Amino acid sequence: MPGYTWTSSGLIHYPMIDRVDLSPDGQRVAYAVRFPYMTENASEFRYAVWLAAADGQSPPVQLTHDESAAQPAWSPDGRRIAFLRKTPANGRTGVWVMPADGGEAWPITGSEDLGDVTQFKWSPSGEQIAFLAAPWGAEKTQRLARRDDVVHWRVDFDFAQLHVVDVSGPGEPLNTARALTAGRRHVVGLGWSPDGARLAYTHRASPLFDTWSSMRLGVVSVAPGAGPLDLGPVSNRDGAPAYSPDGRWIACEVGVEDNHWPFGGYVHLFPAEGGPSRRLAPTSDLHPALIGWDAEGRGVYVADQTGLSTQIVFLPADGSDATVSVAADTLITARGLNAANRLALVMEDFHQPQAVFVADLLGADGQAQAHKVVQPTAAAYPDGPLPRTKLLHWESPDGFNIEGILYLPAGYDEAGGEKLPLLLHVHGGPSAVFQRQFAATPYYYTPAALCERGIALLRINPRGSGGYGKDFRFSNLEDWGGGDYRDLQQGVDTVIELGIADPEQLGVCGWSYGGYMTSWTITQTQRFKAASIGAAVTNPLHFSGSADLPSFIPDFFNGEFWERPDFYRQHSPLSYVQNVQTPSIIQHGAADERVPLEQGLILFNALSRRGVPVDMYIYPRQGHAINEPRLLADAIQRNLDWFSAMLGTPADA
Repeated sequence: MPGYTWTSSGLIHYPMIDRVDLSPDGQRVAYAVRFPYMTENASEFRYAVWLAAADGQSPPVQLTHDESAAQPAWSPDGRRIAFLRKTPANGRTGVWVMPADGGEAWPITGSEDLGDVTQFKWSPSGEQIAFLAAPWGAEKTQRLARRDDVVHWRVDFDFAQLHVVDVSGPGEPLNTARALTAGRRHVVGLGWSPDGARLAYTHRASPLFDTWSSMRLGVVSVAPGAGPLDLGPVSNRDGAPAYSPDGRWIACEVGVEDNHWPFGGYVHLFPAEGGPSRRLAPTSDLHPALIGWDAEGRGVYVADQTGLSTQIVFLPADGSDATVSVAADTLITARGLNAANRLALVMEDFHQPQAVFVADLLGADGQAQAHKVVQPTAAAYPDGPLPRTKLLHWESPDGFNIEGILYLPAGYDEAGGEKLPLLLHVHGGPSAVFQRQFAATPYYYTPAALCERGIALLRINPRGSGGYGKDFRFSNLEDWGGGDYRDLQQGVDTVIELGIADPEQLGVCGWSYGGYMTSWTITQTQRFKAASIGAAVTNPLHFSGSADLPSFIPDFFNGEFWERPDFYRQHSPLSYVQNVQTPSIIQHGAADERVPLEQGLILFNALSRRGVPVDMYIYPRQGHAINEPRLLADAIQRNLDWFSAMLGTPADA
């Protein structure tokens, strides 16, 4: 039996970078790296804050240990770093601060009854920190302690509100935070004015992501007395607003008017004192992610997905055409811009693990070259053979240009004529996109681990995927299981025609919408010998009545289930479950509200009662993603064992 390098127990140690922030002078980079914390009584992912010189010439220094420390952010004077950490006294996440040169950290929040702090920002002076947290109050804390916690469904929410607190020093008493917003609104993003007198913030009707289209932009004074200013609707997802250096404008992402779930948007500039906004130039994908202003206020930088890669784009404030600041030849997953136009990036590629890079941006004057600063390592993370990657392109019969990534075992020789088992991996969303992600990033279906076991993996961006423009992303409205299904099957046919895939050894897998497509696929064809179905929408009608996104399917299906019951049935895998012959495994989080557990259970019961070989694995405490290291390792291993057995490859030693 072979011994494999890419094991599930090793993959979970991948040093994934969560956040990156540049010092004000641009000479140092703070970043957070994920690690699994596992004891006899614990299994959780935590984060450690690290510090590296921006020139990459000296070894990085780990600033925090053991306890999780996330979202590091430099103080404006560069002397301190703030981060999020649980407070032992109440077990909730708060803001902590430590010297940038190392030493003991101390809490800044925690003197009042608040829920978890979710994000924060230093004031320009460094004397205050603004943060988001739900104001629980002593009464709620007491009710939770006595288990007197009945929930009024879709009424009782933990609304995140905007707070500000004076920064205390080490050993000093905690200052009491002051709430700047209140009521039935959920604050999502925040940004300080340059003079520190005001905060811009985005807010929506509830914490439910389903209410993203209700998002509005507001301004509130930090000093008591002045009333808030409403700048109008922005209908964006979760972007934070950003003041211009002169304080006259507030940049914010704004969704297009139709407010469809596949989403399209622009960056707008809002006059800080109120008035009509100015729309900036479009990006290629019409889905810009705002990074911040350039130092002179000439425009803003955004991240723009283009196909498999990410580019950094400059949008001039006068509305003239966008220019590329960092070219799109890698995947960029995090970025941090300082006030001197220096940008820290987390970049990766198929054969490049996540690493921190720095680039000096040039605005509209040209493209910047990013240089690598540091690549985190972990002793328990494997260093094994990486798969070859082959990019595929084809045109669908109805004129769509489709792109796919084919992962092949490291030593595979196409000229040799050997045919490989092929696993089709379908992404979620449906407007997600497969990108230039490192091939050994731990996921339920990890390319490096599958290829090491002799299985080729095919990832396709069918119509409806992000990264290819708004029209492409919107092209599967009212068409789940139609054109997207045909795009996927055409991709499998392409790999077979290349002489690489064995048509008798095909598998299919996916999570969320990818789980829907996997469920749908095995009702439409018997060509696949094994399937793995993760957190899948299997019954759109029931999904619309039980998920935390009740508007999601009606938007894609152009009507509620009581308005178009026949359409819902026509696009439900359960309507064709009598056709299924493919042996399957189902994986689902027990606490999943995005795609409730019943979606997996109903498919399991249907397949089981029909006599189709099926096993189901339910992951306790997990929501729509598996976020505990031991459970993630289990999910990875189940898939490796399943497809190794069903597609005729060796099992683990």
